[in-house]
Amino acid sequence: MPITSLAYEPSLRRSVRRAPRDFEKLEVAVELYENGRSLESIHQVLEHLFPEHEAADLAKAPFVFTQGSSKVTVSVEGDHLLVTVPVVRLPSGGSAIAAMRYVLTMIAGSGQLHQPELRGEEIHIRFKDELARIHPAKLIEVLRNIPLEADRSDDWIIGQFSAEPLERAQVDDLTDEEAARAEAFWQRHWDDVDELIVECQRKRSVFFLNELTSYALTRVSHTLPLTGYIGLRLSEAGSTFNDNNVDPSKREAALVKCAREMKAISGDELRKSLGHATYALDPRAEGTPGVLGEHLDAERDYGQMIERLRTGGKSLDAALALIGTYTFLVARFSWPAVVEASLVDGLTQSSGKPWREVVTLLLDHSKELISNFVSDDEDDEDDDDEDEAGEGTEGDTE
Repeated sequence: MPITSLAYEPSLRRSVRRAPRDFEKLEVAVELYENGRSLESIHQVLEHLFPEHEAADLAKAPFVFTQGSSKVTVSVEGDHLLVTVPVVRLPSGGSAIAAMRYVLTMIAGSGQLHQPELRGEEIHIRFKDELARIHPAKLIEVLRNIPLEADRSDDWIIGQFSAEPLERAQVDDLTDEEAARAEAFWQRHWDDVDELIVECQRKRSVFFLNELTSYALTRVSHTLPLTGYIGLRLSEAGSTFNDNNVDPSKREAALVKCAREMKAISGDELRKSLGHATYALDPRAEGTPGVLGEHLDAERDYGQMIERLRTGGKSLDAALALIGTYTFLVARFSWPAVVEASLVDGLTQSSGKPWREVVTLLLDHSKELISNFVSDDEDDEDDDDEDEAGEGTEGDTE
């Protein structure tokens, strides 16, 4: 029997509201750097990025913050700045060689600011440069990229090569009730994906495939605090099935394989890859009125596509696109509390309803959301900022 609805499961992730950043501190940091006051400039960058931390004084003590499973230490050694994160302790035997090959292939890279470092049997990722060369933009890039690299590498090396964790930050376990909810959601999600794959194979629509592959990932990332090896396996599979540049047949086959493997994971195994981690830097992008307008404004290309699907009688296609868009927005962006609550309200209202009803409900809901939170001036200004920021760069993927 064809799938007739999708249910919304409230997120198990802990919601954290962070203090707003002071961008004047960043401007001050640039000015200090240009005047040769590098250490003061670095302090201003740290205060800008971490407004909830105590002000740093690297002349007296290192600055330490937690990002997922990574403990990041920022310190001064003589006239150099050092940023370092412990990753893993290598296993014995041939697995160590395989692990090192992975590190050299996937973590090391010419031209990048950070590099892996072998200390005895320990792998660390570090950045070191003269204080006089630490421009604020360079420091921000380092502080964002090093913990991201470490956080996604340690579980993979541990899971694939039997390495041992090294000075990992604490990740709180789920309660029994949370674990039970997570397991039930996990099985239901991949059952739904299986049913939607059948529809995708019947429709032979690249648009539907794109919506399905995105939803398969973002529904999980919104609902579950997936932090360990299973999350990395899912991300690795998603790099194929959610890549628009890959042949659609290959993407579909990768999704089928992934769904089969994910469904075979036991509750106990899943629980080992779930946990409430601390992130000093929000891993999500900042949500803006321009982002809402791009994805939900009925006058934009995407909104017009959904309207054509609705009027053409393709309610399933339109409903999946709308549910997937709402899920993408709450999973990948941080919003003011009132905006996030509105997006979640749309998903909650549409939960379990027939496709045609979902389309009508979410189209009306999105119009109200745009009316409440997006002005024409804000939308245009965000578009201009995105165009300027995007010149000469590739789009981010996650």
